[in-house]
Amino acid sequence: MKKILLAALVLVASIMPSFAGKKFSEQEQAVIDKFWNFRMELTLLDENQDAVNAIDTFKANNQDQINQLGEEASLLLDALIIMERYNYIYTFPGENKESRKPFSEMRNKLKAFMENKTEKELTPYIYLCYADITSYYMAYSIKDIILNGMTVKRNQEKAIKVCDEFSPAMVNLAQWYYYSPKIFGGSKDMTREWQLKSIEYARTKSEQFYARTAYSQFLFEMGELEESRKELEECERLCPGSNFIKLLKEQNAMGNSLNDYNKQRSKLLKSADDYRKRNNIKD
Repeated sequence: MKKILLAALVLVASIMPSFAGKKFSEQEQAVIDKFWNFRMELTLLDENQDAVNAIDTFKANNQDQINQLGEEASLLLDALIIMERYNYIYTFPGENKESRKPFSEMRNKLKAFMENKTEKELTPYIYLCYADITSYYMAYSIKDIILNGMTVKRNQEKAIKVCDEFSPAMVNLAQWYYYSPKIFGGSKDMTREWQLKSIEYARTKSEQFYARTAYSQFLFEMGELEESRKELEECERLCPGSNFIKLLKEQNAMGNSLNDYNKQRSKLLKSADDYRKRNNIKD
């Protein structure tokens, strides 16, 4: 298995339950669905550069459908592409330092679009996407984490208020409760509650895939190893051959969670090479 870099926090997909806000048109929803299934399919690729190349051609390959998108759906798709591309270029030489600018620019665009609009005039996606872009943006600075941490939570909650069965926001809200210090409202009980809801309300394969991968790693962190393994087996059924699932299984076998991996990628990738050699595991 080649090196592959994927983020677990940015989890956006489609759903069609009861809305208190605006809905995308059927055609717009189809494009968003298509991108999110495409995102899952990228995990089948062995090399980061192959994934980047595929992301860079997504719009050209779907131009006729994309030309029919309204302003909000078009803005959302651009934001999703920026975030997904970053998931694969993070370790490329020089990219880490250069990547904050597009996140800052997109965050400003999303904020400007949302200004002076009521919840009834916006889809849950725009709140979710603004929270995700903010999460990427603030990851570069402790100061920004302190200033923007509650902004992320509030926008995930707004997304669920606009659509009370919106699984992707539930996944991310669960992550917020997991990573936040207890003094600021962090709670492992709330993490579990929102993750179980995210699985319950997931509609598409990709929604199930990302909700269950997040839950599997929470279970691993909690020491519930057998249940964690079962969740990963279900994810493998949803996307056979996914390198993301192979990576998670390998890291879990080494005693590391996705959280450990995200914090120590370079170190753990080397450890993974050593682990494969010791156990005679081929790529």
